[in-house]
Amino acid sequence: MNILITLTEAILLLSGAGSLEELGAEEYERYCALAEHPLCINLASSARLGSSGLFSSYQIASLQNYKEESGDILSISELGTVPGFTPELATALSYFISLESHSPPGARRHRKIRQEAMVRSSGKDICGKYHAEAGERAELWLSAREKFSGALAIYGKRPWKLILGDFNARMGQGLLLWSSFSLSGFSTTDAFSKNASGLSGTGSWVPSWRGMASGYCGRSWQASLAAGIDGTLLGSASLLGNSGNLGANFIYGPRGKGASLDWKKSFGHLSCFGEAAFAASPAGVLGIRWDPAYKLSTVLLARYYPPEYQAPMAGAVRSGSKSRDEAGIAAGIRLSWFSATADMAFHPERWKQHSKNYQQFKSVVSAAPQFTSGRWSFSPSVRWTERMQLSPEGEAFRAAWRNDLRCDLKASLSGLQGALRVNVLQTGELRPGGLAYLELGYATPSDTARLRLSLHIRGTICSTDGWESRIYAYERNLPGCFSVPAWYGRMQGLSAVAGVKYRRKRIRHQFDLRAGLVRYARETGKAPRAEIKFQYSLKL
Repeated sequence: MNILITLTEAILLLSGAGSLEELGAEEYERYCALAEHPLCINLASSARLGSSGLFSSYQIASLQNYKEESGDILSISELGTVPGFTPELATALSYFISLESHSPPGARRHRKIRQEAMVRSSGKDICGKYHAEAGERAELWLSAREKFSGALAIYGKRPWKLILGDFNARMGQGLLLWSSFSLSGFSTTDAFSKNASGLSGTGSWVPSWRGMASGYCGRSWQASLAAGIDGTLLGSASLLGNSGNLGANFIYGPRGKGASLDWKKSFGHLSCFGEAAFAASPAGVLGIRWDPAYKLSTVLLARYYPPEYQAPMAGAVRSGSKSRDEAGIAAGIRLSWFSATADMAFHPERWKQHSKNYQQFKSVVSAAPQFTSGRWSFSPSVRWTERMQLSPEGEAFRAAWRNDLRCDLKASLSGLQGALRVNVLQTGELRPGGLAYLELGYATPSDTARLRLSLHIRGTICSTDGWESRIYAYERNLPGCFSVPAWYGRMQGLSAVAGVKYRRKRIRHQFDLRAGLVRYARETGKAPRAEIKFQYSLKL
């Protein structure tokens, strides 16, 4: 079965986001870094696989068992047959993994040292990052912007890891511990559940944790423990089975106190997942997913975070509530390129206090087919989002609606690329607003060319009633610099991003430049905004 997935589609599928506008900057940069330096799954230990954030605990155990019984995985098609994986998931993972093999499995470890340094300037400030890998044995991250941060991760021959410095903690379904990015809604069926990566080193400019962390992965269990420099202790332990996992997590210290149990269990085409936690009061998440056929899935999820629940380091399935004062139920279905989700949330504390937005409803319907004609590739998509919020108004209530229709068309012919978007928005009683952009570009089609060039130019216009009718639109930026600006009022923008990559032997130089200009309507009283960014990176 031929499955065609672009890098962007692979990122969205693995993250559960419905569009790039829903992704966090750190999450997008993590996938881009993995795409630049794919993880060798045949040589990496269980601890290294878990730190990547690409696999669930069940998938890691299934992968290791398969390699012990059948040898190294030699193709993406073979990966799609491993329990816990599908052909579509394997194709998406192909951008972020490699399949180098040394038979018999584990006889020799990959020892190649890779280094990457980057410096970026926007005229106002200068920042930089450095990342080094010693095969699958160790990683080093260093970054400096306003503050200095960094981490060293060591992966042992046996499946253990040690992290000194900055790290992320992503455990269970995020009800108690989840660093950084968390989706703010349910745009696709893949957004309903999370794949925890446990404790992993990070080179983020704004790290969530700093201290020391360690972990060990056995054949049927894994455990991790960390201590933050502020005195907070956190950790987890999981039992891994043939069709799921059961885990326990805890946090104790200045950043919070609590514990949770999380689980994932598969019964053929039916699977169950969730987490139950206690932090000053009980809270829980429970979901059921049914995948009866290829590219057909349905999911139902319920959640409850009482007002008394105190988990400041959480990032549960819907982060808009800060994981407290919310009861909700959500459902979704996916059929090939069609997807529909609905979510209803109720806020008990807001209801008692007679405050606004005590109840919310949101639905998302999208369709994104793909077509090819000769060397041409077309990707049209339509997305309809409807949101309703209830607020008290005297003895009755007032319903505020927000309707958003987004239409995209992307086309490519060899290295030539084009993208067109029209976004129409209606918010409450405000007049309808909209945004439109046209982007044209070129990128050297060969990934192995010694000299690779890219140039993209975009023109954008926006007209809305103000900040309440803002429209978010992802735009190209420098590599590793994720940008989703908010457009509102009457604005016009023009931007250009150019890049040159030159490779000689094992050394690669990369120069990138971005120039942008945004003009506001005269009545807004705002002066035009211009920016120029430059970035240079060296990879060895």
